[in-house]
Amino acid sequence: MEPNTRFNVVLLGKTMAGISASGNTILGREAFVSKKSSKSITRDVAVQSGSVGDIEVTVYDTPGLFNTEMSEDEIQKKYKEVLQRCESDPCVFLLVIKADKFSEEERKTVEKIEQLLGDERLKKTWILFTRGDELEDGNVTIQEFINETEALKNLIQKYDQRYHVLNNKTKEQAGQVQMLLIKIIKSYFNINFKEEVSEIQNPAIRKGLNDCEQDKSEQVSSLSSRRIVLLGKSGVGKSAAGNTILGQRELISLQRINSVTSECSKEHTTLSGRSVTVVDTPGLFDTQMKPEELAEEIARSVYISSPGPHAFLIVLRVTDRFTEQEQQIPQMIEMMFGQEVLKYSFILFTHGDLLEDKSVEKLIEQNCRLRDLVQKCGDRYHVFNNKDLNNREQVNDLLQKIDSMIEQNGGGHYSNQMYEDAQRFRREEEEQRQRDEEQRKQQEEKQRQEEIERVKKETEERLRAEYEVRSERASRETER
Repeated sequence: MEPNTRFNVVLLGKTMAGISASGNTILGREAFVSKKSSKSITRDVAVQSGSVGDIEVTVYDTPGLFNTEMSEDEIQKKYKEVLQRCESDPCVFLLVIKADKFSEEERKTVEKIEQLLGDERLKKTWILFTRGDELEDGNVTIQEFINETEALKNLIQKYDQRYHVLNNKTKEQAGQVQMLLIKIIKSYFNINFKEEVSEIQNPAIRKGLNDCEQDKSEQVSSLSSRRIVLLGKSGVGKSAAGNTILGQRELISLQRINSVTSECSKEHTTLSGRSVTVVDTPGLFDTQMKPEELAEEIARSVYISSPGPHAFLIVLRVTDRFTEQEQQIPQMIEMMFGQEVLKYSFILFTHGDLLEDKSVEKLIEQNCRLRDLVQKCGDRYHVFNNKDLNNREQVNDLLQKIDSMIEQNGGGHYSNQMYEDAQRFRREEEEQRQRDEEQRKQQEEKQRQEEIERVKKETEERLRAEYEVRSERASRETER
């Protein structure tokens, strides 16, 4: 069957599952009214069209089942109207379910929709999980969520693993929509990309599919490598942590107060089939370098790890007191790399062997300053024992946590462009500060001149008055 440039997508589900929000995410704009409500916001079927790449998509937003002011008969009638209208073009049905507890009400919703669709349409039906952001916040993968509930696990098996997850809150929406579309079209037309895309006559659908596949390839490619930048004070075990990740003593590591690393250095290795690059940086607060030279050298880590690091590891020694200096670390990093950097930052505690029976969670809980830093980094932290280079489990756990962070960031990395934007913002801030300082100086100079003029005038008036008094007195003396 020759694919058409237009594709119809019908959203079905329970009230408050995120049906309208998913429609907005797919179209990339606020096409449908979407807000939290115990009642269905959508009373009538709303239809909006848009493009994903070069593929025209028409989205049907339907009233949610349950908790609505409409009767069951009204809803069923509207659903049947949609089914008649949408199938003039290739059509898929997305059964929207919150990535939350799969309750009895959700299960009944699925059953009702299945009855409305019938067996043939169910072959073109996908499960669309919403609230992917909450899964990421809880550090739970979609597979772990599915496996938690036997009924949900059986449902996914029944649909031959046809499911996708949307984060309707993220700004990086294009990639997840393209991934959804490529899954749907490949399944709908049973396309094998290597053999059949080139045979598709319609240029728009062919280009759209190739673009989607290229985006997918780039995402897969990004999963095959990790670029990590180490940041922290001198002597906390930065270079040692890099050696632990690499599994070999590639980076110079000595216990010193002053930084052993005076310039950025880069090493890479292969872990579980993935290329991992580690960039070590001079110690923050290094007294051997001028502050501007230190900031410039540390910032160079972005270009060394081009096209940009996936993770900045802020290295702290687990036994250290968290002082005012440590508290300045996030401000220093933000000053160098911009506000976006903390989205890609992770706390890495070293000397984990010295924790003994204590837990790092207890340590964080007991220190509000440390807790604040961890929270600024999205509650992301890990513990290393750098004395145990052969313990690869601690490294694999770190990489998995970094993977979760990357997924939370929409699959991207900190980029050269972000750094340049941050530098431009810093320059603009500095220029504005200088302008403000110049205005302040001019204002002070103006006030100083006005004060001089005032004092001068008052002095002249006083001298004139004194002169007049003396003259009058002298005149009286002469008269006498």
